[in-house]
Amino acid sequence: MEFSQLNYFRTVARTGNISQAARELFVTQPNLSRSIARLEGELGVPLFEHRKGKVVLNEYGRIFLSGVENAFGELNACIQTVQRLYENNQNILSLGCSIDGFLPDILQPFSRAHPEIGIRQYQGDASRLAQQLVERTLTLAVTPYPLNHNLLTFRLLGEMDYGLFVHRDHPLAKETVVELKALACQPLICDASRLDAKTLRSICRARGFEPTLAYEVESTSLVYRLLEQKAGVAVMPVSQMLRLRALFPDSPILVIPLEEGVPPASLGVSYHKGYPLTDAANAFIQFATDWLVQEKVRMAAVGITSKA
Repeated sequence: MEFSQLNYFRTVARTGNISQAARELFVTQPNLSRSIARLEGELGVPLFEHRKGKVVLNEYGRIFLSGVENAFGELNACIQTVQRLYENNQNILSLGCSIDGFLPDILQPFSRAHPEIGIRQYQGDASRLAQQLVERTLTLAVTPYPLNHNLLTFRLLGEMDYGLFVHRDHPLAKETVVELKALACQPLICDASRLDAKTLRSICRARGFEPTLAYEVESTSLVYRLLEQKAGVAVMPVSQMLRLRALFPDSPILVIPLEEGVPPASLGVSYHKGYPLTDAANAFIQFATDWLVQEKVRMAAVGITSKA
């Protein structure tokens, strides 16, 4: 009895359709049917009933599936244990991030502070990062909000005020503080990796207006280019002005503090609640927490403030 036969059996049992299972497994339908037939032959009992083009587990199939699922569960737990031990022993940090541009900013100083820690870096959206954390192919995921999965937990690292990013020729550029309701008729550029459209709409609706979302992107650099082209205004963490000045020293983009009462931008890490954090993960969490505090110091040093 081969491992692939058991995997084929599970897939057919789940889909109830030989053709669909064959597509998912990237095998031909005849080969899949022969594999299931060989499995039934080795067991000496039928596992499925055929009903109007569907295959349904019979009593024997249901019992056998329960044992197969237990075996796969044990195997997966063993794999996760081995991977976790390897990460602990080898001091490797598998780190994902949904925020465009954040990891390149922080990983260089982190590696200088912890040269003994190796980094595996991943960039992806929230749903993909959640899946990787559950599968234990990631240790930590840096996100602006908790990931939606009951096996994951979230630890807040720090917060930063949002600011309004505008072109220096924009009428609002002369203001010292901008009330959110002043954006009621403005085309907004949404950096979904930092402030998703749903959250932005909720913030604006709380101020009594429906925002006009002109662009929704997941690239901070693209947001900057759209601002330079006077395509709209953007609400982003004030700290992004540091990165803007580093990337585009001659950029005409300005940041203006927003009114009091706008919820701050948060930054945290998500991880699997069923496993203890590695030493490498704890080192990164502490470093990132301290780094965000220093971010505010760096902002003040170059004259960037959160509030007027």
